Amino acid sequence: RAAYVNLGVEQRIGDILSLEVQGFYKSLDQLVVATDAADDPAVPYDNAGTGTIYGGELLVRLQHPIVDAWVAYTLSRSRRVDRPGEPERFFSFDQTHVLAVVAGVQLGAGWRFGTRLRYATGNPFTPLEPAYFDAGADVWIPRAAGAPLSARAAAFFQLDLRVDKTFLFDDWKLDLYLEVSNATNRENIEAIFYSDDYRSRDDITSLPLTPSLGIRGSF
Repeated sequence: RAAYVNLGVEQRIGDILSLEVQGFYKSLDQLVVATDAADDPAVPYDNAGTGTIYGGELLVRLQHPIVDAWVAYTLSRSRRVDRPGEPERFFSFDQTHVLAVVAGVQLGAGWRFGTRLRYATGNPFTPLEPAYFDAGADVWIPRAAGAPLSARAAAFFQLDLRVDKTFLFDDWKLDLYLEVSNATNRENIEAIFYSDDYRSRDDITSLPLTPSLGIRGSF
């Protein structure tokens, strides 16, 4: 269950620029959390959790015949308590900073250049120590090296580039484009994983630099 409040203001600056600022607050209760199986194995979950999410958003838009762009930035904090009396912790997908910048430039003669930049704080995760081996169960058992969700993955950063060329005909147009995703070839972490004995990290990362060439006809 959640109660949500949002307050914002929008302002035009001349004919080509606009600015939006918003603040938000969300209060959550009755969150689903795991119970202590020793108390009642028949009831593995209940609704004892509470949480709070708050922050602000900024959106700036530029609309010009030659250059169009927008910048969006969010600053937020999301925390929860699983049970009364337990310590507060982050939500699994808490991201303090989220930034997106998109821009395009009309170069003339049907040419257009565009770029997109994205940045986000890494998600929280629980750090683990090297595991011990349970010979009876034939499995490695990890141990927490800190409080739940007390560490963060590296920040996400990606830069994409694109060049378009448009050919105009009497009844249709042809678009050619070259797009380069992850132009800096950064290894962004998609998921935290460990080796079998939990002695080293073996994370799953996103795709490397990926070019793509496309063609599109519009009638």
